[in-house]
Amino acid sequence: MIKLLAIKAFLKKAWIIIKHYWYVPLVIVYTLALWFVFGKREAALQILEARAESFEKQIKAVDIIHAEELAARDELAKKYTETIELIEDKYAKTKEELTDKKKQRVKEILERHYRNSASMAFLLGKEFGIEYVPSPDEDKE
Repeated sequence: MIKLLAIKAFLKKAWIIIKHYWYVPLVIVYTLALWFVFGKREAALQILEARAESFEKQIKAVDIIHAEELAARDELAKKYTETIELIEDKYAKTKEELTDKKKQRVKEILERHYRNSASMAFLLGKEFGIEYVPSPDEDKE
């Protein structure tokens, strides 16, 4: 019973391989038919050799294409990484510059309007997008 299951499994695997590589058995049968019909061994061997050479060329072409795709993928990944780093560096510098510029502007406003808190608050609000709402105590003064 175990031998029968092993034979059945082997036949299933063989059938899958034959379905996928159907041309190999066909070339072998064709070659053998030529050999038996014409009795020429050389023709059969030439067909087999031509098939083997064709197969090797196809494998080499696939390997070359695969290597090119890997190189292109690696180059793209490298460019992506470099671009992201450049953008992050520029953003960090811009953010620092903006922060320094804002600090400088706040210092200027404070120096010019340190005596008038209402105008100082109004200008700071206007400069940095904050709405100035005077307190009720300021209205009385």
